[in-house]
Amino acid sequence: AAAGATGYCLPFADRLDALRAVRRYVADDEDAVLSVLTEVSPHRTAAAEIRSFLAALDGAEREILRTRPGRVPRAAVFTPSNIPLYSYALYMLVASLYTDRITFRPSSAIDSQLRRLHALLEPVHRLPVDLFELSRRKFVTGPVREADVVVFTGNYANAETVREGLAEDQLFLFFGRGINPFVIAPDADLALAARDVTRIRLHNSGQDCFGPDVVFAPQGRTEEFVGLLCAELASLRFGPNSDPAADYGPLCYDSALVNCSDYLVRHVRHIRHGGRIDLLSRRVEPTVLLWGFDDKIPLDEMFAPVFNVVAYPSARRLRERLAGPFFGERALGAMVYGTDPETVRVLAKRHHTCVNRTLLDAEDGNRPFGGFGLMANYVAYGGERRAEPLLMSQAVARSLPAAAPVAVRGE
Repeated sequence: AAAGATGYCLPFADRLDALRAVRRYVADDEDAVLSVLTEVSPHRTAAAEIRSFLAALDGAEREILRTRPGRVPRAAVFTPSNIPLYSYALYMLVASLYTDRITFRPSSAIDSQLRRLHALLEPVHRLPVDLFELSRRKFVTGPVREADVVVFTGNYANAETVREGLAEDQLFLFFGRGINPFVIAPDADLALAARDVTRIRLHNSGQDCFGPDVVFAPQGRTEEFVGLLCAELASLRFGPNSDPAADYGPLCYDSALVNCSDYLVRHVRHIRHGGRIDLLSRRVEPTVLLWGFDDKIPLDEMFAPVFNVVAYPSARRLRERLAGPFFGERALGAMVYGTDPETVRVLAKRHHTCVNRTLLDAEDGNRPFGGFGLMANYVAYGGERRAEPLLMSQAVARSLPAAAPVAVRGE
């Protein structure tokens, strides 16, 4: 079943068996994979990542038949500093169905973990997926320069540096981060909003690009919401990543620990809950800061369990702020709880917008995801950058239509 009704065939349909073999291997022996993932993520996050990995492989064939990419000779991938298993599915395994050879370089933050995952999975799939062993500079001057498609996940400034060294006929995909505003309408179910914002902000102990960096609550109900949020956070249990019952665990990244510590020291007068940090255990207590709408709020993108709650005076003023350039440039995702269709409309112009559910609930590895902010995600080809929701196979199909002739039955 590697051909669609229109006659399109997967460029490398014979590799579907390899993906099925990997899927069976991980599903049948989750413990081997969990032991690697829980070195950098809490057990619950690691288990959720395995589910996302399996779902991405289950949807791979349907995705490629839907997006119809041509054959790509070579791809080079800068992997992200988190989700090592899920990114392995998205940028290597699924991409192998239309890419001849893929070379990837692990992020230094999880280099050891991704190497060991590759060592586990490579003997199972035996696909032309190569781990690059040398320096980042040599990766850029070697596989990246030779690639038809380059995938970069991480910092915007670093992405720009890489992109500027590419030729115009190289397709460049940038997956970054967003502010991901979480908006609470006056009629919202505050208990649901408190539970859901806790769930997404505490995913991977706060070290996830979907986590909202700001929560907007209506002035008349801000105190009620903050009370519910603080009670929710107070009930959470800290524990080692190996503990399936722990709600959150230690921060993995030194930079996240340093940045969070500095942020809380500078803005200690705004702290309403939490604020304690234990450097030896790398525990950052989930922390709530309360801000006025006219305060100068430094919305730094932090990989930490920090909640910036802002009381907004009116929907009109909130929409004006959300429609401004700061949020526009960083537009990835947004969440709205309660009934406020006009704010949803304003956000949805640039953000992937969810209503009464989180971005985690909406994410699908076989569908385009993201917003229309250049600092959040973009595709670059032919000397132009275009911010849009991204899916690797779809971007290839749209930008590299002549990569290879499409095989059609009967020809």
